[in-house]
Amino acid sequence: MSKWDACYAFEITNSKQLETPSSVNKLQPIISAQEPLHEDDTSSDDDVRQHMDRFHAPSIFQIYKVLENISQGSPGSVYLVKNRQDKQKYALKKVECLDESAAVKAFYEEMELKKLDHTYLQKCKDFFITYTEQDSSVFINIISEYYANGDLKNWIKKFQNNKQIIPEKTLSKILGEVLNGLVYLHDNGVIHRNIKSSNIFLNENSTAVLGDLGVSSLMGDMRTNTRQTFKGVAFMAPEVVSQPHDERSDLFSLGGVLLNMMTTSMYSQDEFYRVLTDIKQSPTTLNEVLLKLSEIYSKTLVTTVQVLLRHKHSARPSTLEFIKSGFIQECMALADSLQIDKRARQKETKSTKTYSLNEGQSIEKVLEYIADTIDHEKCVAEGLAALAELVRDEETAHQQVDQKARNLISLAMWDNIFNRDVQIAGCYVLSNLAVYAQPDDILFTPHVITIIHKIMTAFEYDPEVQQAAVNLILALSADKVSSRIIVQLGGIQDILIAMRHAQYHAALNAVCCTALWSLTVDAENLKVAGNEKAVRDVCIALSIHKVSPQVSESAAAALISLLLDDGCYDPFNELDCVGNLIFAIHLHTNNARVVNNSCKVLAMVVQANEECAFRFLTSADPDDDSPTGIPTILKAYHLHKDNALVVEAIVRLILELTSYEDICSELQGSQISSNILRQIHKRYKENKDIMAPCEEALGRLGTGLNVSRTQKS
Repeated sequence: MSKWDACYAFEITNSKQLETPSSVNKLQPIISAQEPLHEDDTSSDDDVRQHMDRFHAPSIFQIYKVLENISQGSPGSVYLVKNRQDKQKYALKKVECLDESAAVKAFYEEMELKKLDHTYLQKCKDFFITYTEQDSSVFINIISEYYANGDLKNWIKKFQNNKQIIPEKTLSKILGEVLNGLVYLHDNGVIHRNIKSSNIFLNENSTAVLGDLGVSSLMGDMRTNTRQTFKGVAFMAPEVVSQPHDERSDLFSLGGVLLNMMTTSMYSQDEFYRVLTDIKQSPTTLNEVLLKLSEIYSKTLVTTVQVLLRHKHSARPSTLEFIKSGFIQECMALADSLQIDKRARQKETKSTKTYSLNEGQSIEKVLEYIADTIDHEKCVAEGLAALAELVRDEETAHQQVDQKARNLISLAMWDNIFNRDVQIAGCYVLSNLAVYAQPDDILFTPHVITIIHKIMTAFEYDPEVQQAAVNLILALSADKVSSRIIVQLGGIQDILIAMRHAQYHAALNAVCCTALWSLTVDAENLKVAGNEKAVRDVCIALSIHKVSPQVSESAAAALISLLLDDGCYDPFNELDCVGNLIFAIHLHTNNARVVNNSCKVLAMVVQANEECAFRFLTSADPDDDSPTGIPTILKAYHLHKDNALVVEAIVRLILELTSYEDICSELQGSQISSNILRQIHKRYKENKDIMAPCEEALGRLGTGLNVSRTQKS
């Protein structure tokens, strides 16, 4: 509480007769006289002194200078002001009270609201009651944090103007951030009463912050809409006309905001307000909107907004019931809630808990250092870098870092989420520990896994951080349960975004492709990758980086998994992935893994797609001197004829090619039949995995058993 608040509180609490209507005139000694707010305010010190002489409390202009009017409307006007002492900018909301007794009630309520402190709530700094003598009006003036990035309404409008869809991952993040703040409010017995897109702000990190906390004495007339515009009441629940707001009313309003974000490609701003009003009057309208949205967003997200916008008040869940949903838990986990008390702890520990880490410390001492300095990012970065070296060099490091220590490392990463050095070193440490982790390890829990998404979102354009995070995904994806959680929290989308932002970064693309391969071994994860069109991104990576053996190997491995999902062949043909795979084998013929993986992919696409089969035999351009399939495979076989895995991949590719009658004729004229297959038949008589496809291919080529593609199917 500032010294001005203390003054006001003392004055009010010591005026014993204020509680009765007849005592409202007692208010005057504690009210600041105020001229009309104006951006060109030139109040001089003499003016201020005159006010001080007349009233006990200082003028608002002694503390704040009005810079500009941000918005003019109902139920109040908002101004940008600068504090004359700390020189910081704030938002001032000026709301006219119904009468002086309402002003007193609002004052007390603001005193309580000022105690609220949460990362996802707009902080109230000061408040003033002011009085204008000309029309005997009483105002409450609320000073709050100012967000230069604006509000969600204007952010949404940019998407609406371009008829652009907001990605589901972005919606989930914003929903989680607002819910974190709203749950805190409801846990403290506070109902917001006025949730709408214009009351949700974006801070410097593009984090959503719930603002404009309602004062019940000022919001009471909203039920009769006496001071609200059409747009102002659009987000309010249907029942507020006849009953007070409660937490279910807040959830309806939140549902309106979510629907606002989901329909940016369907409605303009004004059209959306009319649709939301129609939904409150006729619930069947909601079903029509949701039917269209089901073509854009997941069933889970569509169901979520449907639950929030239930017309009947009693049919909506309470806040506690709502956040028990697994999907909502995931959304809330995307938010960096552990940042809430960090600044306060920093102030408390700065003088006693920051010191340098000496070289050559043991793992135990380094962990102790991280625990001591956890709120000071430079110290944490230093500690994690030292721990990364110890984990790399000591064979028993994973045994010395127990579950409690692993939890400490994850907390340190959460607590310093925007420090890149902390995240790179932390990911390296956890990746190494995950290699030896048991299924019940804390590393495989959502508590740790949710860090990855936050890291990749915070450092979206930093390939080094992205590479460290994807390496951690790769390490954790070895556990099936962990793999599912990673994908549920947006891991595949994060990987694809990383690839798109750093298309020419070979090392990052290599680890991304490997992580996609590991994740999509699971059938449910594969569906997600299919929906996200992951094949296209892998084909692009292969096209750009086919000169890299690491990318060629990992991209082919990813395609082996991804091509199990139907409908992936359009980008495959469009980007000439067959030609790129042949070229990769040609460039890296000595690399058995590149040859093995590439032949497996070629066998899959040849079997499924006739266009791919014929592309294997010829160049994409008649004037192109790029290598073609048969000569490249012949060379690869001669180099790896003693490697059973490579030989099996080559034989299965040849078998799939013989499924096509025209191709079969061409193969008969090459060395495939007389040379390779007969040699393999002699060398691998005891290997059933090789002999079965080899004999079938020989039969088709040597006996005239040329089955057409249609006959085969």
